[in-house]
Amino acid sequence: MYNQRFNKLFRTFDLFDELFFSDLRNDNFIEKNFKSPDGSMSISYFVKTNQKNTIDDLKHQLNLAVENQEFEKAVELRDKIKKLEENKEAISQLKKELDECVKSENYEKAIELRDKIKSLT
Repeated sequence: MYNQRFNKLFRTFDLFDELFFSDLRNDNFIEKNFKSPDGSMSISYFVKTNQKNTIDDLKHQLNLAVENQEFEKAVELRDKIKKLEENKEAISQLKKELDECVKSENYEKAIELRDKIKSLT
């Protein structure tokens, strides 16, 4: 009887987690962790981000993946960070050109530039 109550309680927690916290695990939120210097306390919290995939956010996600021993995810993040850092100047220049194309209403060229930016990220 105790096991049945125990299992029912944890199924309720899983449902609660899925209903209320699934939105926090999308691309608009990142998880941050704080550990006390002596390691006796650890707090996790979510922060909403306006920009997706900034290098700092990706580095933070990389650190979390390593801490959680999610090495495949860590490798993907490492490669993405490296690619962004290598193409940083080119992406910046393409974004300026994209803004100019949108202002001048040259949407065909804007689409081409958008696709180039995506291929560099």
